[in-house]
Amino acid sequence: MDYRAGKRRRIRHRADIQALFGQGRQLGNALVTLLGRPNGLAFSRVGVAVSAAHGRAVRRNRIKRLCREALRLARPELPAGWDFMVVPRRGVRLSVASLRQSVIRLAARLTAHASAKEQRP
Repeated sequence: MDYRAGKRRRIRHRADIQALFGQGRQLGNALVTLLGRPNGLAFSRVGVAVSAAHGRAVRRNRIKRLCREALRLARPELPAGWDFMVVPRRGVRLSVASLRQSVIRLAARLTAHASAKEQRP
């Protein structure tokens, strides 16, 4: 399994981020909101968005590190060909294991919902 988190597997360009927030589908649970959008590539790309409402920079950076590690560990189970953005909820206690499980479940539901929509006449 490939657990590396290289630059090509991250959403880095402003246009990609804006397209994801503007045109992407979203699902959420008690921990996070997951936005997803097909990217037309052979692999999935991920990103993390943490607002200033989460606290000062030290706290926001810790949340981002936890989310990135959970995404790195979940990468083999994420569907290929999608861009995903994780937006953690405020005031929730996060752990890598719970984030990983949430992202995997939400990504599966999001892509299943998208493929079911495409199959409808």
